[in-house]
Amino acid sequence: MPNISRLGLSGLVLFFAILLLSPCLWAQSGPTAPAAAPDAPSSPSSFPVVPEQFSEAALAHHLNTIGTYSAGFVLQSYGYIGVLADVFSQNIYDPSIVRSMLGETITYLNNARKQLVDYQTLQIPLSKTDLSFIDSISDILADLLIEAEALRDFTESHKADDLKRFNDSRQNAWTRIKKLLDVK
Repeated sequence: MPNISRLGLSGLVLFFAILLLSPCLWAQSGPTAPAAAPDAPSSPSSFPVVPEQFSEAALAHHLNTIGTYSAGFVLQSYGYIGVLADVFSQNIYDPSIVRSMLGETITYLNNARKQLVDYQTLQIPLSKTDLSFIDSISDILADLLIEAEALRDFTESHKADDLKRFNDSRQNAWTRIKKLLDVK
C-alpha cells in the first residue's frame, strides 16, 4: 500500500491542494450533452448518439480520457479516505468534520458510479476490454463506498465490526486498483 508519510511536507501540501481543488473541478465537469429540444428528456441515456459521427481515433481518445480520469479518481479517493482515517485516528480533526468530509466523498463516489452505469447505456460502441474496464472501476467504486461508509460509521460507533468492514473493503479496493492500474 502507498505510504503517505514518504511524501514529505511539500508532497502533502500538493496532495491536499489537489484533493481540495478536485471537488470544485468535479462539480464543474462531467459529460455535456448536445442542446435538446425543450420537451426532450434530459437524462444521459436519452441523448442521441450516432457512432458514425465519430472517427475511430476520436472515439479511442474519448474512451482513453474517461479511463484516465476514472483511474485518477479512484486512486485519489482511495488516498483521501486513507488520509481521513489517519487524521481521525490521530485526533487531528474533530470526528464530525471527518464524517462531513466522508459524506461528501460518499456522494462523489455514488455520482461517479451512477455516471458509469449511465455511460454504459449510451449507444457508443464499446469493446469487451472497455466494458471490462468500466466494470472494474465500478467494482472499485463499490469497495470505496463501503470503505468510506464504514469509516464514517466507525467515527461514531468505535465498533470492531465497522473497523473490520473498513479494513476489508480498503484491502479489496487496493487489490483491485493494483490489478487494474498495474501498480507494483
